[in-house]
Amino acid sequence: MPCLALVLELHHPLPDSGAAVGADWARASIETYWPILRALHRFAENPGGSSLTLAVSPSWMALAADPTAQARVRVELDARAKLDTVDPSLHRFIATTCEGDALRSLRRWNAAGAIDVIPTSASHTWLPSVAQDPIIARAQIGLAAADCAQRLEARPTGVWLPFLGYAPGLETAMAASGLRFFGVAADVFVRGTVLPPGRTSGPLVTPPGVAAFGVEPGPTSQAFDPQTGYGRDPRYVDPAKAVRAAFEHSKHFVDAWRDQAFSAPTGEDAPIEPIRVVAFSAHDLAQGWQSGGAGEWLSQVLERLKSVEGASASSLDRYLARNPVGPFGRPGVSPGGMLAARPADSDLFDRCRTAADLLTFILEQRRTFRSLERRTTAWMIRCLLRAQQVDWSLPFGRGVGPDVGLERARRHLAMFHELAGGLMAGRPDARRLDRLDRGPSYLPEIDLAIPAGD
Repeated sequence: MPCLALVLELHHPLPDSGAAVGADWARASIETYWPILRALHRFAENPGGSSLTLAVSPSWMALAADPTAQARVRVELDARAKLDTVDPSLHRFIATTCEGDALRSLRRWNAAGAIDVIPTSASHTWLPSVAQDPIIARAQIGLAAADCAQRLEARPTGVWLPFLGYAPGLETAMAASGLRFFGVAADVFVRGTVLPPGRTSGPLVTPPGVAAFGVEPGPTSQAFDPQTGYGRDPRYVDPAKAVRAAFEHSKHFVDAWRDQAFSAPTGEDAPIEPIRVVAFSAHDLAQGWQSGGAGEWLSQVLERLKSVEGASASSLDRYLARNPVGPFGRPGVSPGGMLAARPADSDLFDRCRTAADLLTFILEQRRTFRSLERRTTAWMIRCLLRAQQVDWSLPFGRGVGPDVGLERARRHLAMFHELAGGLMAGRPDARRLDRLDRGPSYLPEIDLAIPAGD
């Protein structure tokens, strides 16, 4: 029986280090994230034996856990309720069912098993360009896994790479953190060291034992098409008609997905349980349904996954538990286009790699560090990871523009070098660190042994 595997991604850019949460988080939470969480809640309450994978970035978790960010959402929600511009049932769900605490819901769903929550990398970046250095690969993968484990009180099973950006060797860092799988684009999957007999209908098992799944554009290319996607249907503007539109479009989406799963190559060496992985993000939903209705469509897709005729719906972790064996090999390198060499025509990634060399030297001295020196080094790591983020690739209004993004990256790198200078001169600045600690708690517990490779 074919398997349909859905991976849904949540990410939101952080404010500048030490800065308060902006209004963008409150707007995105009410318009996008909480409708998605409500759809996931309905699914998790009665999954019917099905399951899915939810990939959540450390920055999204930091914002969701931040008391100030939660308060901003409550204020925005109450203001919209007074103007009658928010769905009353969504208001009740946020305020009463979840009490405004998204992470509590994630912990509960993850423990129940119907929704397998995994992290993305530590910052939203193009990993093939920055993770060539093992210390950055370990920081991006290992610190994200540790943060997810700390916040959800359970070790994650896999990791989701931003933009599906992969370079050989990343799986070594994944294995060191106990992660079992990741995903790559279908064209990258079939250009690796071996062409699997089932193409993308089964995983590749890399040398460290971490499984790679090929993600087909599949039905998502039509669902999110800028001109003809489902969300362009004018019925979504009218709540009375949106339910019918979502019913029709969710059926079309799941039927197309199932048909593609049934078209998987067959033969003696093909997977016994062929899988078809579909992935999209909260930003895809926001961009695809600019007039609203994405939450209703997603809710109906998840409802259909509970009883797909002739197929099952499963998280990648549960699929691997049933199918632990696959062809031995690695995917190819992700072609990154503009992001791979010069994001926004800058030398950002070159400067990040240079900073990584300095971080390597400093971490070699860590066993002699006192508390303040360890705290300074942890902040250096945060600054370097945040300098690598390319949130300007997100849809307008959900990320930052290239000019703002590059200016933020410049400030993060400047802070990295300022902290390094103070550390190497034997004068780490505790008050500077106190100011940096203000705002959402991003990667709050950094174990220096992880990026160091101990």
